[in-house]
Amino acid sequence: MRSTYILIAVAALALIAISFFSQSDSLEGWYSYEEGKKLSKEQNKEMFVFIGKPRCGVCERFKEFFKENESVMEFIRENYIPVYVDATREKPPIRVFQVPVFCTGFGGNLSCFSTAFPEELMQMLEK
Repeated sequence: MRSTYILIAVAALALIAISFFSQSDSLEGWYSYEEGKKLSKEQNKEMFVFIGKPRCGVCERFKEFFKENESVMEFIRENYIPVYVDATREKPPIRVFQVPVFCTGFGGNLSCFSTAFPEELMQMLEK
């Protein structure tokens, strides 16, 4: 009987771990850096690059901000090619010391900044 409980506990932990690690860290409707570069060139439109990492509290806040604010995403899509770079899975286009980092521009010519506040980000983008 005891071994049954242990087996159930191990199975439950395995399911939790699989669920945790299989969650996609990408943002729906955002492009990889390589896809973004290609679209940027084709459409002659600057990229808006969000460089983040999983389990970064500020990055998660920004992801929620983008997911919950359709008007913000409309603004970004209208003016930029939205690109998300998971700095743990792919090499960022710039040297990154902390995340999140946001960049705008074309391919090799990006202007980057960092902020922890969505309102400040939007002020920077609207300039």
